[in-house]
Amino acid sequence: MLNPVENVSGIWLTSADIANALGYASSKSVSTIYSRNIDEFSNSMSMVIKMITNGINNNLREKSVRVFSLRGCHLIAMFSTTPAAKKFRRWVLDILDREVAVNMPVQSGPSEREIHAYNVHALADHYKFMYEAWERQIEPALRAIESPLADRLHDRFQDGGVFMQLIKEGSEKQLKRGEVARLY
Repeated sequence: MLNPVENVSGIWLTSADIANALGYASSKSVSTIYSRNIDEFSNSMSMVIKMITNGINNNLREKSVRVFSLRGCHLIAMFSTTPAAKKFRRWVLDILDREVAVNMPVQSGPSEREIHAYNVHALADHYKFMYEAWERQIEPALRAIESPLADRLHDRFQDGGVFMQLIKEGSEKQLKRGEVARLY
């Protein structure tokens, strides 16, 4: 049975608990794995804390104990070759997934700024399509029949493209850090 360390933020297990879960006879096996691979552990994976333990004749004493976070436990288990290591790794990942699910903020729906930016992007894409149709097909056809409408519409399409770009840039500037143009 695993007993998470109390008075430490998050889930931390002692070397003795990890050794027991991995099927080792002694916590020294966990210490050896840690020592051989210390360069792969960050400060958020392992630390030494003071714990009150039962000493000889049930006398309480303070003892320095190495503890491991769930990420540290998983790394110890990755280096372990015991039959129980695979099951322990899976268990640690399940707990990590649960912790992340509980502590991760739920993504909310898009803000009005994100929706507005998305709509502007969509409008810009539509405008681009219409402008390309104008430039390649409609304007040449109007010029071929010498329509006075060709010059007037040409100017409108040119101005529209400039305005569309300014509106698109403005909507992107309105987005706050972390926001993106989206509908959902």
